[in-house]
Amino acid sequence: MFESTEYFKSGAPVGFQNLIKNDQMINNLVAYEKIFIDIATTGDHLKILKYFLDDPYYKLVPDEDPNFVLAQLNARAGNVALPFHVDTRMVTEGFSTWSVQGFFAIGDVGLKNGCLMVIPGSHKSGKFPLEGATDYKKSLDIEIRPGDLVLFSSQLHHGTREYDSMSGSPAWTILLTYRCWWCKQQFSLYELVDRKIFSDLTNNQKLLLGAASVTPSKINASSSSRVGYDGMWRPVNKGIEYE
Repeated sequence: MFESTEYFKSGAPVGFQNLIKNDQMINNLVAYEKIFIDIATTGDHLKILKYFLDDPYYKLVPDEDPNFVLAQLNARAGNVALPFHVDTRMVTEGFSTWSVQGFFAIGDVGLKNGCLMVIPGSHKSGKFPLEGATDYKKSLDIEIRPGDLVLFSSQLHHGTREYDSMSGSPAWTILLTYRCWWCKQQFSLYELVDRKIFSDLTNNQKLLLGAASVTPSKINASSSSRVGYDGMWRPVNKGIEYE
């Protein structure tokens, strides 16, 4: 799918994520093709996410429309095993969450090419996983086929199995992060979309990209950083400059 990744080369991760610095990664898929935006911002999976992430007091868009945001949309072909971790900077006890991860399979993802491992129920524990842990007896392998989408709380203890070079090429997956609108996005996604593509998106797609919850930078702006469809921000960039 991504034959030449040099053009898409992303900035190196830091901290814990530095483990995957040599993996093939493409950040911000929204900037390249509209199909990636459509995968992330349309479909029945939004109904599931709405149950967990919607703000019932938003009230500035129709109740039937999602009001959470897409925080990240990347692609990765993993060469190394990821130890168990969570994708939030804090954890809380109980069922509620403000952040959900998604794994979308481009190819078969199994035991020999970096499949997802999870610890069932760990998202409710209020505890971080042991640092560097890679082998939990209670872990569950999640093998997926092309087109499968796995959704799970960002507080779930999860990792990936090591890629076996004898089994062929590492599998590509599209990695999605969704968060409540009041959480910080990892990228200002709405600004990265080509303006012509942005103008063709539905109002709700624009909201999901963060255009309805931009932190104001004007001294006389409203103290509320959420708006309705009639007050959304627009990208000011010229989009991606293709060679």
